[in-house]
Amino acid sequence: MGGFPIERIRAITFPPPPSIADVAGRADVGLVRMNFNESARAPSPKAMEAASLALLDANRYPDHESRVLAAAIHDKTGVPVDRMSFGNGSGEVLVAAAMVSIEPGDEAVMPAPTFPTCGKGVQIAGGRIVNVPLKPDGSNDIPAMLAAVTERTRLFYLCTPNNPTGGVIAADDLRTAFNKVPDTCMLVVDEAYFEFASVEGGPDVLSLLKERAGPWIVTRSFSKAYCMAGLRVGYALASDNDIAYGLWQLRPNFNLGRPALAAAAAAMRDEAYLQETLRLTIAGRQRLSEALASLGFEAFPSFANFLTVRAPLPASKLGRELEKKKILVQPLPWPDERGSLRITVDSRESTNRLVEALADLIEP
Repeated sequence: MGGFPIERIRAITFPPPPSIADVAGRADVGLVRMNFNESARAPSPKAMEAASLALLDANRYPDHESRVLAAAIHDKTGVPVDRMSFGNGSGEVLVAAAMVSIEPGDEAVMPAPTFPTCGKGVQIAGGRIVNVPLKPDGSNDIPAMLAAVTERTRLFYLCTPNNPTGGVIAADDLRTAFNKVPDTCMLVVDEAYFEFASVEGGPDVLSLLKERAGPWIVTRSFSKAYCMAGLRVGYALASDNDIAYGLWQLRPNFNLGRPALAAAAAAMRDEAYLQETLRLTIAGRQRLSEALASLGFEAFPSFANFLTVRAPLPASKLGRELEKKKILVQPLPWPDERGSLRITVDSRESTNRLVEALADLIEP
């Protein structure tokens, strides 16, 4: 007898999330959190009002079919509601996407580094991850990933814009992937940051997917552009209703609460607030990039609400020193031993505090 947990679960490799350092349920106001890719803005006032009203019925279970939210997503994407599924953040649907695709011994081709949650699902299902290094600009290397496909490949995961680097996949590369990934392989496209890429001229993934004959799943989130990371709402759009039903089969009952569902539906219908959030975030990203460039940092192209930069000093050392000053950023062991820093676009005050601290560390 091998004991519990079973060996496959015991062997899962998945980085734990950093400590969020909340105090009595509220974020520590003395801490600058530029490591989570959260929004510096509160959700839309309409979303907040909808969530507050939903609390009046908190004694009742929520609508597991998520009908109001599904209708809002349909209005925006054109995808039929029977080709959708919902999760407690897009991470939950990414795990489900792997589990509907992978049998023990199957392979999943993934960029590296990337958002790890779909890979966690592959491990839960007993599959093997085949990591393919990113292109120098931080985007997924489609030719190299296609070259890694074998007869055992059952999942092909793309992340655009890629987390943690911010690079977006070009339309021609997406088209190549959509046409060449075998029909026996589930194509998963993680678009947690797609609103940012879309407003900056990025490819329309859903339109390009119309050229694909094989199965696909697109995942999206309300945590980033909709400023709702704490409410945990994500969704999947699938190529057909059989795949969507498979995702539903894996959903825990009532996995989205009433306030989260109400807020997400209201936020999606508040287009003006979304566009203002995107404008402010992109402007803040540019301001952060220029300030860091003045200190000798080199930024990778980013189409998200964060910036990944090469530092004049080892990234891990800078991360530790900033933490001592109560400023959190995310050091990355990429693209080489010197590493890089992923820094969330935050308020002007947080940016100023970060830049001042880095100036002290780099130019003592």
